[in-house]
Amino acid sequence: MNQRISVSINSDENGFIGRECPKCKEYFKIKFGTGLPIHQYTCPYCNYTGDNDEFFTEAQIEYGKSVAIKKVVGPILDSFHRSFKKLETSTKGGFIQIKVRTSGNVFKIKYYQEKILETNVICDSCGLNFSIYGVFSNCPDCGRLNAKFIFEKSMEVLKNKLKLSEDSTLESSLKNDLLKDSLIGAISSFDSFGKSLRDKHNTKFLYDTKNLFQNFLKLNESLKIYFGKNIKDYLSQQDSDFLFKMFQVRHIYEHTAGVIDNDFIKKLPQFNLQKGRKYILDKKEILLFLEKLLSLAQKIYLEVE
Repeated sequence: MNQRISVSINSDENGFIGRECPKCKEYFKIKFGTGLPIHQYTCPYCNYTGDNDEFFTEAQIEYGKSVAIKKVVGPILDSFHRSFKKLETSTKGGFIQIKVRTSGNVFKIKYYQEKILETNVICDSCGLNFSIYGVFSNCPDCGRLNAKFIFEKSMEVLKNKLKLSEDSTLESSLKNDLLKDSLIGAISSFDSFGKSLRDKHNTKFLYDTKNLFQNFLKLNESLKIYFGKNIKDYLSQQDSDFLFKMFQVRHIYEHTAGVIDNDFIKKLPQFNLQKGRKYILDKKEILLFLEKLLSLAQKIYLEVE
Protein backbone atom coordinates (compact mmCIF):
# COMPACT_ATOMS: atom_id res chain seq x y z
CA MET A 1 0.00 0.00 0.00
CA ASN A 2 1.38 3.39 -1.00
CA GLN A 3 1.14 6.21 1.50
CA ARG A 4 1.63 9.83 0.55
CA ILE A 5 3.40 12.02 3.09
CA SER A 6 3.40 15.80 2.87
CA VAL A 7 6.60 17.52 4.09
CA SER A 8 6.87 21.31 4.37
CA ILE A 9 10.16 22.98 3.40
CA ASN A 10 10.66 26.10 5.48
CA SER A 11 12.27 29.28 4.20
CA ASP A 12 15.15 31.06 5.92
CA GLU A 13 14.76 34.18 8.04
CA ASN A 14 14.59 36.34 4.90
CA GLY A 15 11.99 34.22 3.12
CA PHE A 16 14.42 32.43 0.78
CA ILE A 17 14.35 28.71 0.01
CA GLY A 18 17.43 26.88 -1.24
CA ARG A 19 17.56 25.20 -4.65
CA GLU A 20 20.23 22.95 -6.19
CA CYS A 21 20.75 22.38 -9.91
CA PRO A 22 20.51 18.67 -10.77
CA LYS A 23 23.08 19.15 -13.53
CA CYS A 24 25.90 21.35 -12.17
CA LYS A 25 25.01 20.83 -8.47
CA GLU A 26 25.38 24.55 -7.74
CA TYR A 27 23.27 26.15 -5.00
CA PHE A 28 21.04 29.22 -5.19
CA LYS A 29 18.00 30.56 -3.34
CA ILE A 30 14.66 32.02 -4.41
CA LYS A 31 11.85 33.82 -2.61
CA PHE A 32 8.48 32.20 -3.21
CA GLY A 33 5.71 34.59 -4.19
CA THR A 34 8.00 36.64 -6.44
CA GLY A 35 8.69 36.16 -10.13
CA LEU A 36 6.60 34.24 -12.65
CA PRO A 37 3.85 31.66 -11.82
CA ILE A 38 5.70 28.85 -13.59
CA HIS A 39 6.59 25.26 -12.72
CA GLN A 40 10.14 25.25 -14.05
CA TYR A 41 13.47 26.77 -13.05
CA THR A 42 16.50 27.68 -15.11
CA CYS A 43 19.80 27.23 -13.29
CA PRO A 44 21.36 30.70 -12.89
CA TYR A 45 24.83 29.22 -13.42
CA CYS A 46 24.67 26.60 -16.20
CA ASN A 47 21.24 27.41 -17.77
CA TYR A 48 19.83 23.91 -17.25
CA THR A 49 16.01 24.05 -17.29
CA GLY A 50 13.82 21.51 -15.48
CA ASP A 51 10.73 21.04 -13.35
CA ASN A 52 10.68 22.67 -9.92
CA ASP A 53 10.83 19.34 -8.09
CA GLU A 54 14.18 18.56 -9.72
CA PHE A 55 15.80 21.40 -7.79
CA PHE A 56 15.46 20.20 -4.20
CA THR A 57 18.79 20.35 -2.36
CA GLU A 58 20.39 17.20 -0.95
CA ALA A 59 19.82 18.53 2.58
CA GLN A 60 16.11 19.10 1.87
CA ILE A 61 15.74 15.59 0.47
CA GLU A 62 17.40 14.04 3.54
CA TYR A 63 15.20 16.17 5.78
CA GLY A 64 12.09 15.01 3.90
CA LYS A 65 13.10 11.36 4.16
CA SER A 66 13.69 11.63 7.90
CA VAL A 67 10.30 13.26 8.45
CA ALA A 68 8.57 10.61 6.33
CA ILE A 69 10.29 7.74 8.16
CA LYS A 70 9.35 9.18 11.53
CA LYS A 71 5.72 9.59 10.44
CA VAL A 72 5.35 6.16 8.82
CA VAL A 73 7.77 3.73 10.47
CA GLY A 74 7.63 5.21 13.97
CA PRO A 75 3.94 4.36 14.60
CA ILE A 76 4.42 0.86 13.13
CA LEU A 77 7.25 0.08 15.56
CA ASP A 78 5.27 1.51 18.45
CA SER A 79 2.44 -0.89 17.54
CA PHE A 80 4.86 -3.83 17.45
CA HIS A 81 6.25 -2.78 20.82
CA ARG A 82 2.78 -2.73 22.39
CA SER A 83 1.95 -6.14 20.89
CA PHE A 84 5.11 -7.76 22.22
CA LYS A 85 4.56 -6.26 25.66
CA LYS A 86 1.45 -8.45 25.92
CA LEU A 87 3.71 -11.52 25.82
CA GLU A 88 5.40 -10.60 29.07
CA THR A 89 4.76 -13.19 31.86
CA SER A 90 6.45 -14.81 34.84
CA THR A 91 6.19 -17.99 36.95
CA LYS A 92 5.02 -18.06 40.55
CA GLY A 93 7.64 -16.44 42.69
CA GLY A 94 9.23 -14.81 39.68
CA PHE A 95 11.75 -17.59 39.11
CA ILE A 96 11.12 -17.57 35.38
CA GLN A 97 10.30 -14.28 33.68
CA ILE A 98 9.62 -13.36 30.06
CA LYS A 99 10.43 -9.74 29.25
CA VAL A 100 10.11 -8.11 25.84
CA ARG A 101 12.50 -5.29 25.12
CA THR A 102 12.84 -3.24 21.97
CA SER A 103 15.93 -1.37 20.95
CA GLY A 104 14.19 1.96 21.39
CA ASN A 105 14.86 3.18 17.85
CA VAL A 106 14.73 6.95 17.71
CA PHE A 107 14.08 8.49 14.31
CA LYS A 108 15.89 11.80 14.33
CA ILE A 109 14.81 14.58 12.01
CA LYS A 110 17.73 15.71 9.84
CA TYR A 111 17.29 19.44 10.19
CA TYR A 112 19.28 21.78 7.96
CA GLN A 113 20.01 25.49 7.48
CA GLU A 114 19.99 27.39 4.20
CA LYS A 115 23.38 28.78 3.15
CA ILE A 116 24.38 32.42 3.06
CA LEU A 117 25.10 33.59 -0.50
CA GLU A 118 26.98 36.57 -1.87
CA THR A 119 24.51 38.47 -4.04
CA ASN A 120 20.78 39.15 -3.66
CA VAL A 121 19.02 40.14 -6.88
CA ILE A 122 15.54 41.30 -7.86
CA CYS A 123 15.11 40.53 -11.56
CA ASP A 124 14.13 43.72 -13.38
CA SER A 125 12.28 41.63 -15.96
CA CYS A 126 10.02 39.27 -13.98
CA GLY A 127 10.49 40.47 -10.40
CA LEU A 128 11.91 37.23 -8.97
CA ASN A 129 13.90 37.77 -5.78
CA PHE A 130 16.83 35.34 -5.76
CA SER A 131 20.27 34.89 -4.25
CA ILE A 132 23.45 33.48 -5.81
CA TYR A 133 27.14 32.80 -5.41
CA GLY A 134 29.26 35.31 -7.31
CA VAL A 135 27.75 38.33 -9.03
CA PHE A 136 26.49 37.68 -12.56
CA SER A 137 23.89 35.05 -13.37
CA ASN A 138 20.65 34.34 -15.22
CA CYS A 139 17.26 34.70 -13.55
CA PRO A 140 15.93 31.23 -12.52
CA ASP A 141 12.42 32.22 -13.70
CA CYS A 142 12.70 34.21 -16.93
CA GLY A 143 16.31 33.35 -17.80
CA ARG A 144 17.40 36.95 -18.35
CA LEU A 145 20.89 37.98 -17.30
CA ASN A 146 21.19 40.14 -14.17
CA ALA A 147 24.16 42.08 -15.58
CA LYS A 148 22.28 45.37 -15.95
CA PHE A 149 21.07 45.25 -12.36
CA ILE A 150 24.57 44.58 -11.03
CA PHE A 151 26.11 47.31 -13.18
CA GLU A 152 23.50 49.83 -12.06
CA LYS A 153 24.28 49.00 -8.43
CA SER A 154 28.00 49.44 -9.03
CA MET A 155 27.35 52.87 -10.54
CA GLU A 156 25.40 53.86 -7.42
CA VAL A 157 28.34 52.84 -5.25
CA LEU A 158 30.74 54.91 -7.38
CA LYS A 159 28.46 57.93 -7.24
CA ASN A 160 28.47 57.66 -3.46
CA LYS A 161 32.26 57.51 -3.55
CA LEU A 162 32.28 60.73 -5.55
CA LYS A 163 30.14 62.39 -2.88
CA LEU A 164 32.84 61.60 -0.33
CA SER A 165 35.24 63.75 -2.34
CA GLU A 166 33.12 66.79 -1.42
CA ASP A 167 34.27 66.54 2.20
CA SER A 168 36.19 69.76 2.84
CA THR A 169 38.25 68.10 5.59
CA LEU A 170 39.89 65.67 3.16
CA GLU A 171 43.38 66.33 1.84
CA SER A 172 43.57 67.07 -1.88
CA SER A 173 45.49 63.84 -2.53
CA LEU A 174 42.71 61.78 -0.96
CA LYS A 175 40.07 63.64 -2.96
CA ASN A 176 41.99 62.94 -6.14
CA ASP A 177 42.26 59.24 -5.21
CA LEU A 178 38.49 59.05 -4.83
CA LEU A 179 38.03 60.60 -8.27
CA LYS A 180 40.59 58.27 -9.82
CA ASP A 181 39.07 55.20 -8.15
CA SER A 182 35.62 56.16 -9.42
CA LEU A 183 36.88 56.55 -12.98
CA ILE A 184 38.86 53.31 -13.00
CA GLY A 185 36.12 51.43 -11.13
CA ALA A 186 33.49 52.50 -13.66
CA ILE A 187 35.33 50.99 -16.62
CA SER A 188 36.26 47.89 -14.62
CA SER A 189 32.57 47.36 -13.82
CA PHE A 190 31.64 48.04 -17.44
CA ASP A 191 34.15 45.39 -18.52
CA SER A 192 32.70 42.86 -16.06
CA PHE A 193 29.24 43.69 -17.37
CA GLY A 194 30.50 43.11 -20.92
CA LYS A 195 32.15 39.79 -20.08
CA SER A 196 28.90 38.46 -18.65
CA LEU A 197 27.09 39.42 -21.87
CA ARG A 198 29.79 37.82 -24.02
CA ASP A 199 29.72 34.61 -21.98
CA LYS A 200 25.99 34.23 -22.51
CA HIS A 201 25.86 35.52 -26.11
CA ASN A 202 29.19 34.30 -27.45
CA THR A 203 28.24 34.78 -31.10
CA LYS A 204 27.26 38.43 -30.80
CA PHE A 205 30.60 40.08 -29.99
CA LEU A 206 34.16 40.04 -31.28
CA TYR A 207 36.09 37.31 -29.52
CA ASP A 208 39.56 38.12 -30.80
CA THR A 209 39.78 41.07 -28.39
CA LYS A 210 40.59 40.58 -24.73
CA ASN A 211 38.73 42.93 -22.38
CA LEU A 212 36.57 44.16 -25.25
CA PHE A 213 34.54 46.51 -23.05
CA GLN A 214 37.71 48.31 -21.96
CA ASN A 215 38.67 49.00 -25.58
CA PHE A 216 36.37 51.76 -26.83
CA LEU A 217 37.32 51.51 -30.51
CA LYS A 218 37.09 47.71 -30.64
CA LEU A 219 33.76 47.77 -28.82
CA ASN A 220 32.48 50.33 -31.32
CA GLU A 221 33.64 48.06 -34.17
CA SER A 222 31.98 45.01 -32.59
CA LEU A 223 28.64 46.79 -32.17
CA LYS A 224 28.81 47.92 -35.81
CA ILE A 225 29.52 44.39 -37.08
CA TYR A 226 26.90 42.53 -35.05
CA PHE A 227 24.16 45.10 -34.55
CA GLY A 228 24.75 47.62 -37.32
CA LYS A 229 25.17 50.51 -34.87
CA ASN A 230 28.01 52.67 -33.60
CA ILE A 231 28.14 53.96 -30.03
CA LYS A 232 27.03 57.37 -31.32
CA ASP A 233 23.82 55.68 -32.52
CA TYR A 234 23.05 54.57 -28.97
CA LEU A 235 23.87 57.97 -27.45
CA SER A 236 25.00 60.91 -29.62
CA GLN A 237 28.18 61.95 -31.40
CA GLN A 238 29.00 64.33 -28.56
CA ASP A 239 28.46 61.70 -25.89
CA SER A 240 30.44 59.14 -27.89
CA ASP A 241 33.39 61.52 -28.19
CA PHE A 242 33.18 62.27 -24.47
CA LEU A 243 33.21 58.59 -23.52
CA PHE A 244 36.14 57.96 -25.86
CA LYS A 245 38.12 60.71 -24.15
CA MET A 246 37.37 59.42 -20.66
CA PHE A 247 38.40 55.88 -21.65
CA GLN A 248 41.79 57.34 -22.64
CA VAL A 249 41.99 59.31 -19.39
CA ARG A 250 41.37 56.12 -17.48
CA HIS A 251 44.16 54.45 -19.50
CA ILE A 252 46.79 57.02 -18.55
CA TYR A 253 45.73 56.91 -14.90
CA GLU A 254 46.23 53.16 -14.98
CA HIS A 255 49.59 53.24 -16.80
CA THR A 256 51.29 56.66 -16.56
CA ALA A 257 49.98 58.08 -13.27
CA GLY A 258 47.65 60.34 -15.25
CA VAL A 259 50.39 61.98 -17.33
CA ILE A 260 49.44 62.78 -20.93
CA ASP A 261 51.74 60.84 -23.28
CA ASN A 262 52.23 60.38 -27.04
CA ASP A 263 49.64 57.61 -27.30
CA PHE A 264 47.04 59.83 -25.61
CA ILE A 265 47.81 62.71 -27.98
CA LYS A 266 47.71 60.41 -31.00
CA LYS A 267 44.10 59.56 -30.14
CA LEU A 268 43.21 63.04 -28.88
CA PRO A 269 45.32 65.58 -30.83
CA GLN A 270 43.64 68.54 -29.13
CA PHE A 271 45.76 67.78 -26.05
CA ASN A 272 49.04 68.22 -27.94
CA LEU A 273 50.11 71.26 -25.94
CA GLN A 274 49.57 69.41 -22.66
CA LYS A 275 52.02 66.60 -23.29
CA GLY A 276 53.89 65.64 -20.11
CA ARG A 277 51.29 67.26 -17.88
CA LYS A 278 48.88 65.46 -15.62
CA TYR A 279 45.25 65.33 -16.69
CA ILE A 280 43.27 67.05 -13.91
CA LEU A 281 40.31 64.99 -12.79
CA ASP A 282 37.05 66.82 -12.16
CA LYS A 283 34.17 65.47 -10.06
CA LYS A 284 31.44 66.83 -12.35
CA GLU A 285 33.14 65.34 -15.41
CA ILE A 286 33.44 61.92 -13.80
CA LEU A 287 29.83 62.03 -12.61
CA LEU A 288 28.75 62.78 -16.17
CA PHE A 289 30.92 59.91 -17.36
CA LEU A 290 29.18 57.51 -14.96
CA GLU A 291 25.78 58.61 -16.24
CA LYS A 292 26.70 58.28 -19.93
CA LEU A 293 28.41 54.92 -19.39
CA LEU A 294 25.35 53.64 -17.54
CA SER A 295 23.12 54.77 -20.40
CA LEU A 296 25.33 52.97 -22.93
CA ALA A 297 25.34 49.77 -20.87
CA GLN A 298 21.56 49.80 -20.56
CA LYS A 299 21.10 50.21 -24.31
CA ILE A 300 23.60 47.47 -25.17
CA TYR A 301 21.83 45.19 -22.71
CA LEU A 302 18.48 45.81 -24.37
CA GLU A 303 20.07 45.15 -27.76
CA VAL A 304 21.41 41.78 -26.65
CA GLU A 305 18.88 40.49 -24.12
